[in-house]
Amino acid sequence: MNRVISVLTLSLLAGVCGIGTAQGAEPARPPTPSDWFHVYPIDPQTYAISEPKYWQENVSYLLIGTRSALLFDTGPGIYSILAEVQRLTLLPVIVIPSHLHFDHVGDLEEFTDVRLLDTPALRVQVRNGYFVETAPQYQLRGSIKYRVRRWIKDGQTIDLGGRHVRLLSTPGHTPDSVSLVDGNGERLFTGDLVNRIATLCAVPGSDVNEMAGSLQRLLAFGRPDGVAYEAHAEAPLTRAELEQLAGGIADIAAGRAIPSTRVCLGGTPMRRFNVGPFPVFLPVPGGPVQPPLSSVTQELNFEGDTCK
Repeated sequence: MNRVISVLTLSLLAGVCGIGTAQGAEPARPPTPSDWFHVYPIDPQTYAISEPKYWQENVSYLLIGTRSALLFDTGPGIYSILAEVQRLTLLPVIVIPSHLHFDHVGDLEEFTDVRLLDTPALRVQVRNGYFVETAPQYQLRGSIKYRVRRWIKDGQTIDLGGRHVRLLSTPGHTPDSVSLVDGNGERLFTGDLVNRIATLCAVPGSDVNEMAGSLQRLLAFGRPDGVAYEAHAEAPLTRAELEQLAGGIADIAAGRAIPSTRVCLGGTPMRRFNVGPFPVFLPVPGGPVQPPLSSVTQELNFEGDTCK
């Protein structure tokens, strides 16, 4: 593997998976439990690949055309998503992460056609042929590196063969966040820009004003009868729910919303706003953002702990 992971992270993973780490050798990977992945069709050429037993319940998406397929996110990498993809298609697979957090780029190095948003800031992170993430981008102590085969411009359309998918730059959760518009907008894939459990505008690079603008941009590309698929819930958002969240984020950005409470996420004080059923987290004024986690298995209580 091409990862550069902290010793602490490796030891925690070894303990969780019940494996040893001989010095200088990579730990043997245990077989994937039969119930780890929940794969279900959205339609005959579109699949959700969910990991409901992982604490963040990540959902990745496979969009299949006649010439190639597109995998949007690869999950946390505790178990390999590659085998699940190969069961669904024999076509060449393009992989695009919705953003660069650890739970969306796991095992990215197993794929040969990884593509990222084409920005000068991301291009300069290529060193000796590998894209090297920083800890704040990875949101995990340590780093990861992988080869990027191509760079995609904001607004560029990818032809999968009989199916066109447009990539949009949608910053807000992170500066590098992207979303997909499938076909004529009947389906949007939003990554962590939208999150039923916790819409986080409280990690390194988060910007509530950019998030508000990105949500409005998505609404402009989506159809009135369309839906939006996010990265941590199997149920899609309806157009009405996406409009509700977009309006609430706009109110927060404009200072018109009042936080419902102050909570702690992993010891970091946060303001929680409730936009209908959607909790939205921002740092307290002048306070820190959520720091990188110690391992992929470290959990946060999105209900909020009491700050000491």
